[in-house]
Amino acid sequence: STVTLGKFGSFQCNNLIGQPFGLSYEIYDREGNIRPVPNWALSSETAANNQNIVDDTSVQLLSQEEVERLKEEGMKGNMDAAEIIRKMIESHTEFDKKTEFSKAKYIQRKMMKFLKVFTPVRPTLYSITQYFFNKNPEKIRHLRIDTLSQLLNHANVRANGKILVVDDTQGLIISAVAERLGGYGTLVGLHDGKDSNYDVLRYMNFSKHIMDTVHTVPFSMVDSEKGYEEISEMTEEALRSYERKTRMYAVRSKALQLLVEGEFDGLIISSCYKPETVIKKLSKYILGSRPVVVYSFHKEMLLDAAYMMRKSGEFIQSDITESSLREYQVLPGRTHPHMMTNGGGGYLLTGLRVIDCTFDHSMVV
Repeated sequence: STVTLGKFGSFQCNNLIGQPFGLSYEIYDREGNIRPVPNWALSSETAANNQNIVDDTSVQLLSQEEVERLKEEGMKGNMDAAEIIRKMIESHTEFDKKTEFSKAKYIQRKMMKFLKVFTPVRPTLYSITQYFFNKNPEKIRHLRIDTLSQLLNHANVRANGKILVVDDTQGLIISAVAERLGGYGTLVGLHDGKDSNYDVLRYMNFSKHIMDTVHTVPFSMVDSEKGYEEISEMTEEALRSYERKTRMYAVRSKALQLLVEGEFDGLIISSCYKPETVIKKLSKYILGSRPVVVYSFHKEMLLDAAYMMRKSGEFIQSDITESSLREYQVLPGRTHPHMMTNGGGGYLLTGLRVIDCTFDHSMVV
């Protein structure tokens, strides 16, 4: 198949078979052939500085018309981008006066302008979370990678666990839990509508062994055990009308049965609904001394739920936390915090569900 990258051209996917992830490739002709990008890294020591550099168009000997002709030759495939950049450097009268760091930045700018480059990235939980957080954070409810790791830690997600999840992050939390279960355990996801909208789960490309642990149930079926009995008694015609395929119905029935059986080892919630209403509806399915974790980008959404949990005798150790993350650039001689960062990664409401019991006077000595 062919992948199109807009004005940068297109390439054949077969050309990537057997190639490593993380390596950058250049599309160098109209047939979509690709090759690895040459290494332009500059790391040698220098005593030069930018004090006497004249940074205007006069330092570039190539005219605008000549630069445009070079770009056209590159688009036609008659000249590769490395050669274009080399000509730009040779015609730059002040290039040798720049520091090595300035040279690297100059080359990087020209590479972004002239190179038709792409980098295949392995679809890991980290890379997919970072992609959506930077490109479309609303889709994953602004859930940052460090907050996601804290969520999994507080929920005590592990192999052979049984986890109940309400996920409105397009399947990001479902994917994270499924990955940590590793194919051993049970994951039940609750969703609106008849079908789940877990896009991220598809991007993860999990094996069948892991996907077999994932079960989904519509919220409309979470009323009671009676609802399960009513669905079980549907006629064959009603089943075809409800799900069109009895095979899909059997899958839903199994997932609903897992929910009704309860005894979950944890409850994770990230929903557009009020958290306290979801907790009240689902807490009966959670075992005692098991964690309840609620994520929201806005702290105010969690206040009523936190008050309800602290007031109730069904929960202990309820608390609202926020994690802090600051990324650093780590390069030789250029290690420093990033100048631009995001505003926040959301808040977590955590607590333990306990099973209250009446006081037994016979235990008093």
